[in-house]
Amino acid sequence: MTDSTHFPSDACDKRSWWHKLSWAFDRNSTTNRPKQPTVATELSIAGTLKRGDFCLQLNDTLPLHGITALFGRSGCGKTSLLRAIAGLDRHPEAHIHFGSTPWQHGKHFLPVHQRRIGMVFQESSLLPHLSVKQNLLYGYHRLSKTSPRHLQPAQVIEWLELAALLPQKPEQLSGGQRQRVALGRALLSQPQLLLLDEPLASLDQQSRNEIQPFLQRIARQSGIPMLLVSHQLDEVVKLADQLVLMQDGRIHSQGPLPQQLLRPELAAIGAMSLLYANSSGCQGHLLQLTIGEQQLQLPAPLHSTTAAPASIKPVSYRLRIQARDVALSLQPLTDSSVSNQLQVRITGFNPAPHPAETLVQLDLAGQPLQALLTKQSVERLGLQLGQLVYAQVKAVALD
Repeated sequence: MTDSTHFPSDACDKRSWWHKLSWAFDRNSTTNRPKQPTVATELSIAGTLKRGDFCLQLNDTLPLHGITALFGRSGCGKTSLLRAIAGLDRHPEAHIHFGSTPWQHGKHFLPVHQRRIGMVFQESSLLPHLSVKQNLLYGYHRLSKTSPRHLQPAQVIEWLELAALLPQKPEQLSGGQRQRVALGRALLSQPQLLLLDEPLASLDQQSRNEIQPFLQRIARQSGIPMLLVSHQLDEVVKLADQLVLMQDGRIHSQGPLPQQLLRPELAAIGAMSLLYANSSGCQGHLLQLTIGEQQLQLPAPLHSTTAAPASIKPVSYRLRIQARDVALSLQPLTDSSVSNQLQVRITGFNPAPHPAETLVQLDLAGQPLQALLTKQSVERLGLQLGQLVYAQVKAVALD
């Protein structure tokens, strides 16, 4: 593999690329490879990245904790940025540093196999003649003797629930199962950073729903930071901790996901909010949650609906709420089917995509919440900044 390696354009070439990458890990030379993993909290990238007629202008620092989503319309530069970070494209005018380690600076260029990254693509690109177990261990067995092995196969197999699939061939697996194997293979390459290039794009909705919890579990339990490329806002809200919004070859804004969701650019896609809540039990097939001192409920996951309240472990949940599913009232409603009525404070009014509507910004125990109302309703209720009101959210609207 040379320094000018280019990312393949089809599944066959991707398999060839994986062979090359696995071979590269097996080489005896470890001159530029750290013996211990570098603890990096940020990735800095500056300069001009050119790819054909497209040009990225960057001078930014990306966080390296949890899942950071690179989000934007097709053609904004998400994949070009990911390729540069991976070392799949070389840009003489760019500077890329993984923490204090230079990956590219001037004439210095660290090739992809020395950057200690794992990659998962839209297509799993598993080797069809090998079993699931053999695919998982393909790169793991080819690590050099001096490479650290912080993640063990048994650990990854347990996280991704792959034990029952180990003897099977890729052709026997569903799309979601293949992506879980691809994720496991990437993890067993002992990466310091995972790059996910729209890993759910080729899956149906049911398969997407099945694999998303595994991505969340891996991010939480492995401690390996992930950069996720996606153009699906729903997917980003379910997975990401930080959002990097890209437009026209630049990073337009970045920050924690709940705050980024307030940006007007995202309202045109579908205004929504992300809330973090703690579980307090399960009653009548409804999960009981708390935010601050207030309570709300939503249908419990199907595997939990028969559990006794005491058997539900106290865990944190992330709730996606569409702004159009939030209504406001001046007082709690007594004659209503809506059981989730939360006291909130009005913090702002933003324009909505439709001229007859307004996005009302709210604070719920320190967390941002949005409600999409008509301007007529805002005037009729006399809503004002700083006012305490009640937000109604149907339990079935939470997910």
